[in-house]
Amino acid sequence: MTLPTVVSNISVPLLGICDTAVAGHMGDERYLAGMAIGSVMVTTMYWLFSFLRAGTSGLTATHYGAGNKEGMRISLRNSMSLAIVIGMLLMAIHSPMLELLQKVMGATPETTELSGQYFSVCIRGAVPMMVLTALTGWFIGMQSTATAMAVNIGMSVLNVIATLTLVYGFGMGYKGIAIGTVSSQWLILIPALWLAWSMCKKNGISIATDRIFLDAKEWKQMLNVNSNLFFRSACLIALTMMLYAYSARLGDVEVSSNAVINQLFLFFSYFMDGFAFTGEALIGRYNGSKDYTMLKNSMKALLKWTVVVTTIFVGVYSIALSPIVSLLSDSEAVAYSVDECRLWVSLLPVAGAMAFIYDGFYIGLTKTRPMLISTLCGVGLFAILIHTLSHTQWMLWMSFTCYLGLRSGVLMLMYPYKMMRMSQYSQV
Repeated sequence: MTLPTVVSNISVPLLGICDTAVAGHMGDERYLAGMAIGSVMVTTMYWLFSFLRAGTSGLTATHYGAGNKEGMRISLRNSMSLAIVIGMLLMAIHSPMLELLQKVMGATPETTELSGQYFSVCIRGAVPMMVLTALTGWFIGMQSTATAMAVNIGMSVLNVIATLTLVYGFGMGYKGIAIGTVSSQWLILIPALWLAWSMCKKNGISIATDRIFLDAKEWKQMLNVNSNLFFRSACLIALTMMLYAYSARLGDVEVSSNAVINQLFLFFSYFMDGFAFTGEALIGRYNGSKDYTMLKNSMKALLKWTVVVTTIFVGVYSIALSPIVSLLSDSEAVAYSVDECRLWVSLLPVAGAMAFIYDGFYIGLTKTRPMLISTLCGVGLFAILIHTLSHTQWMLWMSFTCYLGLRSGVLMLMYPYKMMRMSQYSQV
């Protein structure tokens, strides 16, 4: 189960690495800086509703473990309905949101213009992205991580093909990067919906319904899990905006180098999220079936793999940072700027590993309040550090590393290690 989620997740940062590499080799740092800022603004909009995946996977896994087919059906219907509404809303308000986000980022005029072009195209994929986010959570909760992998890899492959074709084949340049991304999101939606329908049929789950709106009980159940995840996402958005707003004020080279560092961090985080998603599925399943022995064993196995993976990433980033950076940008200034932060690039996996894996444990238990508390603590520390320390790129990534470390520590301290003997931790 873990391998498909890992492969599925690393396809996402590989997709970002492809876009970064294309922009980074256009001969001007402004293209990479514009794509980096534009990508952050789009991601900001999407992150706020990431509970569509996390909340859906935890609830669905618990229903799966309890053998509750009606619960599985309701989880799919509720998340899909909400995803479509959110996606349409994001597309409707994208213009005022773009103006607001650009003011917050405060980049140079050239970078602001390029980032706006990227954002305006990419946001047109809001509906498929929200639906795919919900479906991914449902697939994971149904213990079918291979299906989630197929969808993510399919979208990534389509994105790479479309981007390279539009940028180099049709000579669309910078704008082709964004169009390639949106095209892949819409194209993969149909096979993803077909896979969900097939899974329902295989498991004897009826998708027919005579109701459009959710009743009060269903709303309460969703809010119990998703409200904490929603506000946690808001905290993560604030953190990301602060990170890039401060880097934007340092200059285009710093924005570009931060985009490279962020891709390296995202590659590790998505890799680790593969294990976390497995934790969501297994912890939720065994919590639903009250099999606390298997729950405990799953947790121990995932923690061991976390240590192994973290060690590998630290080694790779410590030894091979320069050749990796050269693949993402041909700018010597960017390469030098990244190298100055080599220490923090190597320590990011150590600081963040436990935050990622414990997130999976909490989501599986549908116990999401500690996730919000840990993020609030970490973001608070980050804000204090960047406002009091000197404004350099080195200090920026030191502050980010401290944020991850505090978030990991709080999650580990708050985890109910005796919960495998206590059924009341399930909120479903």
